Amino acid sequence: MNISGSSPYISEESLNEMLTDLMLMFKNGRLTDGPYAQEFEKEFAEYNNVKYAVSVNSGTAALDVALRHFRLMGREVIVPTNTFVSTPNSVLFAGGKPVFADMNEDSLGIDVDDVKRKASSKTAGVIVVHIAGLVCPQINELKQFCDEKNLFLLEDCAHAHGAMMNGQKAGTFGDAGCFSFYPTKVMTSCEGGMIITNNERLDEEARCLRTCGQNVDRQAVMLGHNWRLNEMAAIVGKHQLEHLEEFLAKRNEVAKWYEKALANVDGITLFRVPSNFRHSYYKYPLKLADGIDRLKLASLLKTKYGVETGHVYYPPCHLQPFYMENFGTREGDLPASEQVLKKVLCLPMHYRVTQENVEYIRDALVSSIKELQTAF
Repeated sequence: MNISGSSPYISEESLNEMLTDLMLMFKNGRLTDGPYAQEFEKEFAEYNNVKYAVSVNSGTAALDVALRHFRLMGREVIVPTNTFVSTPNSVLFAGGKPVFADMNEDSLGIDVDDVKRKASSKTAGVIVVHIAGLVCPQINELKQFCDEKNLFLLEDCAHAHGAMMNGQKAGTFGDAGCFSFYPTKVMTSCEGGMIITNNERLDEEARCLRTCGQNVDRQAVMLGHNWRLNEMAAIVGKHQLEHLEEFLAKRNEVAKWYEKALANVDGITLFRVPSNFRHSYYKYPLKLADGIDRLKLASLLKTKYGVETGHVYYPPCHLQPFYMENFGTREGDLPASEQVLKKVLCLPMHYRVTQENVEYIRDALVSSIKELQTAF
């Protein structure tokens, strides 16, 4: 058996609808900056109950564009170390300096107490990442702190399409939410991203920035890049959005299978989700017991059993060579992240995972842990 860690899903019906739209697109000759991107934006804004949605060509571009609105030159942005490097990289590209905060080991999200410790007169804002698809449980406390200190709050929702806390969707708690539609995500446009906001000025600037800094009159009024989403990607994204609730239902069903199958497995701890949250389950993480080497376990699962696994994220950003060399970060700076993330293993999670797959993965996991413990 070979079970991939992630996989995009497009039904036969959806594929045929996409192909019809692609033929119409090629006939009308509008391959970028056209009606499909506009439809995708409108429908994504409506889905998230916000006023504005701006499509761009990647999740990284979404962060970059949104951050430039906040005029970061010479200022700092507090960023979780437990995230993909695109998050702090985008702060640098927008002219700011990332300051890394530790994480809460129960949610894998940013530690708000550490954010408060790291905030200073140089701080412009905070980026919160909804890791694995769980809305940061401390998001309201974080928003209150940012409001009190006059800081912006930007949500990195690359994992969290449709995730909710108390019925409110990820991306709508702060000043803006940034989404990725990379192929591994809960929904995809092959490559692409989206910014959502209720801030009219941010919406206007984002549309200008993504078009090389040109306004609606094609006058260059600011420095931007070509960050536009092409029409082919918009078509894929639009049709994926139509099935997002279906994708979320299936991922939550798979999560329930895992929870039941893994309930009594020695050597692992599951992350619990409070009843007032809807998890998007971009990833299904679990925590390994002390003494179980995550890398060796992942290798054994892949080579012997054909089970592909992942992580979120090790090494954390502050231990990436670039940041250690250029910002002087080092081991011991953020102890919770350093200790916990090396133990976090993510099991396969996507639409094609079956209950039979889950039971096979459980058996492979149990056997692999025993083999490693025996070898040790």
